[in-house]
Amino acid sequence: MFAPYKFFGVRGSGIGYASERLCRLPHEHLFGEGEQNLTWKLGSPAPAHFAVVTAIVDYVCGIGGNFTDSTDRRELYVAGMHAIRRQELALMDYMLDGDAAHPGLRRIPGVKVLFDKAEPGSRDFIVGMTLDGWEHAEAVREYAKRGIIVYERVASSIYSVRMLNSFGIDGCIRVSPLHCNTKEEIAEFLDVTSELAGMKS
Repeated sequence: MFAPYKFFGVRGSGIGYASERLCRLPHEHLFGEGEQNLTWKLGSPAPAHFAVVTAIVDYVCGIGGNFTDSTDRRELYVAGMHAIRRQELALMDYMLDGDAAHPGLRRIPGVKVLFDKAEPGSRDFIVGMTLDGWEHAEAVREYAKRGIIVYERVASSIYSVRMLNSFGIDGCIRVSPLHCNTKEEIAEFLDVTSELAGMKS
């Protein structure tokens, strides 16, 4: 199953594969779809949603073309995803550790990086963090004033409460950059984070 909205796509659609074996399980279906009723299609497809997924695959294959001479779409896609992953890991390392001019999140007083025990290279490009003295939503608004989009995850949200309760926390700031962000943009985020952390220290 692939949720296109997680990767530049539109909300309200998902792409999945159902084997013939799975299709033989009892399921809702339309009458007149054949004796075996193997179809899982209900209603009409939305062509725009398929167009979005095609554009996403084209984009990743375009990246992959910089790293392989193959013209095979699958090989291009795999090469593109590997390149995206390498970029994400490099940006993640920089965001967490920074450099001499821009201290990383782990080195900024007043910042706590949550769930920071994962093995290097094993985590997704998402960071949960807190800023001492700041309500999560308040900090998110301050980032937005400075042109940086981050999100609050709070236990009062039905979309976040289960996850937060499982971690034993009441909320956090979610930072989720993309592979297309630059090192300079991460440095700007770190500078703003240092500024906000210093405002309530």
